[in-house]
Formats: sequence, C-alpha cells, structure tokens
Amino acid sequence: MKTVVTAISCCLAICLITSTAIAQEHVLPDHALTIYTGRVTKDHWEEALAGDIHFADAYVVVGAMSWTAKRFLDNALSLELEGQVAKYFNGQNNWEFNLPIVAVRWHDFPWDKYVNTSVAWGIGPSYATEKPTIEKEINGSTQEWLVYWFGELTFGPPNRNWALSLRLHHRSDGFDMVTDEGGANTLAAGIKIHF
Repeated sequence: MKTVVTAISCCLAICLITSTAIAQEHVLPDHALTIYTGRVTKDHWEEALAGDIHFADAYVVVGAMSWTAKRFLDNALSLELEGQVAKYFNGQNNWEFNLPIVAVRWHDFPWDKYVNTSVAWGIGPSYATEKPTIEKEINGSTQEWLVYWFGELTFGPPNRNWALSLRLHHRSDGFDMVTDEGGANTLAAGIKIHF
C-alpha cells in the first residue's frame, strides 16, 4: 500500500511540474488515464457514502483508460467509454476487469474558473478472475460476472490536464438480475490525467 501511495504522489508531483496549460475556452482532451486505489467496505453503497463506513481487510489498485465519445450542451455533458484493470490485495487477491460502456459526465460548474470540477456515473459488466473473498464474506456468495458501476468526482486546477479523483467503485448483483447475492463497494482516490 505504501508503494501505491508513493506512486500516486510521484504522478501528482510530475503533473504539477510538467502539465501543459489548456486554454480555458477549450475542452479537455478526449482520452484520460485514471489511477486510483481504495479500501473495500462491508457496507452498502448508500451507507458508505453517508459516512457509516466499516472497512474490510482488502485494498484495490485500478488503472482505467477512458475515451470521450460525444459532447453535448456546449461541452457541459459528455458520454464516455472506460476500460479498467484492477488488482486486489490483503484479504482478497483476485484481478478484476470492468467495462463501463455507458458513462455520463457533467463538466460545467460555476466555480470552474477556481477549481475545475466534474461529476460522472458509469455502468457496465465486471469480471473477477475468481469469486472475490470479501464479497463472499459480506453476502454469503457471489459470482465472477457481475454488474459494475462507479460514481466519480474530479477536481483540479483550471487550465490543467489533470485532476484528483474520488470514486465509489461498486460491483453489484444488478438488483438480482445477474445473481441473487454478491458485490462490494470500495471508496477510492487517485489522479486522472487527460491526453
């Protein structure tokens, strides 16, 4: 975990020093790399967001590549496609592959000239290379294939191609459409770099 924090800190330092300014009237580039890490919770997503958090003994590191497919409303709203590779550590050691094939992002906030902000939500399939241990502990059972969705808040300096990312990383049974039980939530933080 210490190595992950060091790596993210180095990425942030590099972005602060070397990122090129983007004119405020221009939109961010269409591609982005997000690297984030987080800790799995034993809670439902509503409880985790409300601050009633009970952490499990498992961590994840995720690399996500995204592409902006379409922009609407004078670039205030965008449709994105994202692919993720995740690796769990400690109480859970599987790999996970997620493909949020529908992601929407809102970019336009009144304070953007001070802090560039975006909010996103995406959904798609999730595959774990084995039945995740923590998901079995929380729910009694789980499956390799589940529904994946994320919520993301990004904020960074205006006119830069990077931002900090706060994410809820969620594997779900899809309201029992995929399986009767399974899934877990991870509260995560990282960095998003547009290119």
